[in-house]
Amino acid sequence: MPLFGSRKKLPEPLCDEHGPCKALAKIPFFEVRDRLRLLVTPSRALGPDPMARQIDDELSVVLCVNGGKRGGTTEALSIAEHAADQWSISRAELWERAFANLATEQLNRQSFNATNGDVLYAVNGTGPWPGAAQALRLETALGVAELPHGALVTLPTNNAFCAAPIRTGSSLNAIRFMIDLSKQLQANDPAPLTSSIFWYRNGWLENLNVGDNGMMRPSARFREMADGLPTA
Repeated sequence: MPLFGSRKKLPEPLCDEHGPCKALAKIPFFEVRDRLRLLVTPSRALGPDPMARQIDDELSVVLCVNGGKRGGTTEALSIAEHAADQWSISRAELWERAFANLATEQLNRQSFNATNGDVLYAVNGTGPWPGAAQALRLETALGVAELPHGALVTLPTNNAFCAAPIRTGSSLNAIRFMIDLSKQLQANDPAPLTSSIFWYRNGWLENLNVGDNGMMRPSARFREMADGLPTA
């Protein structure tokens, strides 16, 4: 991955309208590379022209720079598409670097063993950056070698996620318990993220459209995977 080059001139009229653009301009360009991060956030909260990838109708993953502490909390400076050209690095490499930088964040991981041999994990960030985006690197975050069938995932808050690796058909029974656990984690959070349940597979999340009754309307891709699972 190339080093950042010298900062290019920003489109002044456009960036004068956006606080994050002005804040980014104050950060030395050689610091930005190590401060790139990913943030899971409600899509409705996105500013104009964001560098973002949509998870579903509700949530998106946003490319940000860790702006440091402000008012006691860490400031996430979202990178606008029109501001990304200021660094001599491709957009793909910006995303790759932000993803890699998540490994520098500290996590607290708890595991709970089910009677059928499955394991349920509850993970939260313990550092300055919110931990929900760690679900995008789930194998590493859970400390497992691989997830051949993926995992069930919830994102109750922007700092926590729950995950249940899928081993057999009975692993899908974890959905009801994950719904209850997510509600408990959201209870004391002033801005809960989502009550949805996702399927993690190959570095991305797919909404399973699970209702409060535990019934789901998954994609054909998920149904094909589930139909091929061993029963026990």
